[in-house]
Amino acid sequence: MNKKKRQYPKCLLLLATCFVTFAASAQDDEVAKAQHTILGQNSAQVGVSVPIRNTHPDAQWFPQDGFGLFIHFGLATVHGGIDLSWSMLANKSWEDGEITPNAYWKLADRWNPVNFNAEEIVTKAKKAGFKYIVFTTKHHDGYTMWPSKYSALGVKQKLNGRDLVREFTDACHKNGIKVGLYYSPPDWLFDAQYKNWDYSGKKILDMDHKEINRLPEKPAGHDQARREMVANQMRELLTQYGKIDLFWFDGGSGEISNDEVRKLQPGIVINRRNGEPGDYGDSEGTLPTKRFTGWFETCDPCWPSRWWTYSTSDRMDTGADVIEKLVILRAWGGNLLANIGPCADGSLPKEALEAWDEIEKWMKHSGESVYDVTGGSFPEKANQPTTIKKDIVYIHAFPNFHKTIVLKEIQSSPKQAILLRTGETIPFSYAEGEIHIQVSPEKRSRMVDTIKLTW
Repeated sequence: MNKKKRQYPKCLLLLATCFVTFAASAQDDEVAKAQHTILGQNSAQVGVSVPIRNTHPDAQWFPQDGFGLFIHFGLATVHGGIDLSWSMLANKSWEDGEITPNAYWKLADRWNPVNFNAEEIVTKAKKAGFKYIVFTTKHHDGYTMWPSKYSALGVKQKLNGRDLVREFTDACHKNGIKVGLYYSPPDWLFDAQYKNWDYSGKKILDMDHKEINRLPEKPAGHDQARREMVANQMRELLTQYGKIDLFWFDGGSGEISNDEVRKLQPGIVINRRNGEPGDYGDSEGTLPTKRFTGWFETCDPCWPSRWWTYSTSDRMDTGADVIEKLVILRAWGGNLLANIGPCADGSLPKEALEAWDEIEKWMKHSGESVYDVTGGSFPEKANQPTTIKKDIVYIHAFPNFHKTIVLKEIQSSPKQAILLRTGETIPFSYAEGEIHIQVSPEKRSRMVDTIKLTW
């Protein structure tokens, strides 16, 4: 995973083109491209649109559920000032703490997430409205979160075999939450001796960030051995934990084919970061800037706001921040995968729980507008994001928007407009194919206000 590219503003600004945009720097775009290149993901793989590929009935939940939780959990959380795996690279061009690979892996001796309670996390996530959860089973650092037979470092070696993946999947199955597994085929531990740990490439650094003249040559069969290890680890994940609804690759080159994945889990949804076509398009750390086709998901750091793993100092998103991102994506039929990094002991940051409470309250009155819906006509024919469910249109008014809401090319006048947060009827006008709605300031809130139009 890459670092988040920038912070979203609290209130979205509506431009003259009626399109919501977010600030992003060219330098940050280059960081994302660089990291994707390291992981073997070219621009064609990490793009915007992709046709639907898995037509299995069990896979059709993906565009309907719309709201997922990403959990990045691992060794880096012990430190509190570095991100997962990427912090091992010296002389990076982006913001992150720095640690030598050897010092990073020694964090495993100190890591003991005694307060990781998968049941509690999943039940709280469900209350907040998350429909699926993706859990990091192994990041690029090579630490396996299940007692794999094919791993040199992981819970088998350091946590007395405690199976964190089992705890997670069991909790999801028990609570009716879709199960997603993140897995990184690149394994920097396996390749540690043969990898230059200097990101800039201006010199060659070993695992202690000491400069050396050259890297040792890989022994014969090394790369094939890694491919076999990856394939075997994936088969463990796909056969030992019951039904898996989504597999989230982060790199790789077809070490195990999508065809084999589907034989093991026929109804599974697969992303497209393993060198093979997947089921949906994606963006990372930034919302798409144009309408996409097919299924789509944006994964975005939220708790903390810019890193994937827990940070002692980075800001955390509010519930309002997350809802704003969610409704933009749902207005185009896409999903939001909001990331959280649990603390070193396995507990959740208090700021995240506060945000989840805020999201839960919003979902109680407006959740119907983001689940099992299709995208509306924003921004071409609506100046605020809209979603559609049969003969219902939902309008999402952002907190900073106080102009007249306009929907164009509407065939007939709706019967009523209801402000979902309060249940009260909102006045509107209809003429010449346009609906105009002006919500008075005293009826507005500091979160997205949803108006339900019925015919």
